[in-house]
Amino acid sequence: MGTHYATCSWSSTSGYQALTPNGEIKMFGEDGHRAVELMLLSAAACLDFYLTEYVRERKLPVSQLHVTCEGEITPHPERVSVIKTTVKIDGELTEKEASKMVTMCERTCKVMNTFKHQPQVHVAIEQLSKEPLHQ
Repeated sequence: MGTHYATCSWSSTSGYQALTPNGEIKMFGEDGHRAVELMLLSAAACLDFYLTEYVRERKLPVSQLHVTCEGEITPHPERVSVIKTTVKIDGELTEKEASKMVTMCERTCKVMNTFKHQPQVHVAIEQLSKEPLHQ
């Protein structure tokens, strides 16, 4: 299926730099995004993309879709413990049609699936320079 990636780095001279294959994303600082916001945006954008495709392919009477993901923070360990997703639909769908559409699209969304089926996480440490890390 392929691999997706994003990088984030920091240096004392240039600050934070976050990149995806499509360009730079402003991170932290006064006008930058926070990591949790981008994680929630990823879920909202993924679901919105599949909902839009569903509507277009079936030529459904929908003029607008709006997906919001809100995260609830819990301590020990600090994390997002609850994600509440709201889908707003401007169109002429029955409740049953809307529910079917959201359910099918949610199952297709890789980000939503990742949240629901915890991935393995591996962290490796590599040196940027030839100087040893201080102990």
